[in-house]
Amino acid sequence: MKGRSELRRDGLRPGRRMAGVASLCVWLAACGSSPLPTAPTSTHPPSLVIAPVPQGLAPYDRAQWHHWIDADGDCQDTRAEVLIAQSELAPLFSDSRRCVVSTGRWTDPYSGQTFTNAADLDVDHLVPLANAYRSGGWRWSLAERERYANDLSYSLHLLAVSSSTNRSKADDGPDVWRPPNAAFWCQYAVAWIRVKQTWSLSVTAAEWQALQTMTATCGS
Repeated sequence: MKGRSELRRDGLRPGRRMAGVASLCVWLAACGSSPLPTAPTSTHPPSLVIAPVPQGLAPYDRAQWHHWIDADGDCQDTRAEVLIAQSELAPLFSDSRRCVVSTGRWTDPYSGQTFTNAADLDVDHLVPLANAYRSGGWRWSLAERERYANDLSYSLHLLAVSSSTNRSKADDGPDVWRPPNAAFWCQYAVAWIRVKQTWSLSVTAAEWQALQTMTATCGS
């Protein structure tokens, strides 16, 4: 897929460190099989800052998180790139330029259901934009927010999932919403941790407790 190597978060300023650091080491090999790539294991456990959502934040504004851009100018925007990468069959397109994905085969990791019509799918930010905003993204420039909203450098940052399941999730964290497919809890929690660590985002105490519960499903 074109443009994948160009979509990096080079130059992202880390958020300032807040009190309360927690560490978690998990091994994705214990999560079981999945049609999606897993995050690489590491001998260094990721660190997360535990902190409440700051008081007095301006309301989240989705318009400030420009998403589904065509970063490499090939007419396939971020949504199309994700659908192409995660389809289990070579996808078909609704136009001769191959810009808009029409059909393929996708297994929604949240529900475990399989879909063939791209119109039935949303491309979900595993850590929702509003959650990212509340946990540190409020400090970011518009350019940094755009990079986050379209990041293709990590395969679980954006997921092709059932529209209905995605909308039931909304912008909730794992303390409120978890995938109905419990077999995906390990990967979901590990991916949530990785995204938060990579982008220097904090977690709330309730969020951290939920992540511990979910990673307990990973095995030894």
